[in-house]
Amino acid sequence: MKNRNGFTLVELLIVIVILGIIVTIAVPSIAGITNMINQNMLEKKAEIIEEAATLLGQDIKGSIMASNLTYNGSPCRNFIVSDLVPTYLDKDNDNTCLNSESTSEIGCIVNPADSNKYMDQMKVIIYYKNKRIHAKVDINNELSCS
Repeated sequence: MKNRNGFTLVELLIVIVILGIIVTIAVPSIAGITNMINQNMLEKKAEIIEEAATLLGQDIKGSIMASNLTYNGSPCRNFIVSDLVPTYLDKDNDNTCLNSESTSEIGCIVNPADSNKYMDQMKVIIYYKNKRIHAKVDINNELSCS
């Protein structure tokens, strides 16, 4: 019997092909999971911003109720996310803010769905409906308080 000290070229090629197939299947799945996680983070960050905006709205409730602007028939006011920093909302404290092109001087709020973009200048609508203050972040630039 022959003493074998290694793998044949065919065996190595088969292993490389199998690994290639596994990578081809796994990479798109991982990318999809990453996109889903980033979208969930964006939604959670929007909820935090809406809670902060609701606090601001409670502080200026009279001003909102007296507003001539409306959102779905309810009196409202327009703000931007950076209006909430630092009183109602903390800025992000990570390295992306150090070299940011954020237009806010007080700090940046990174968009989890696209780390090259910032949420500072996103519109926030605060409105009074059903005897309560509500807030919405205009993530898709579709809301109107006019």
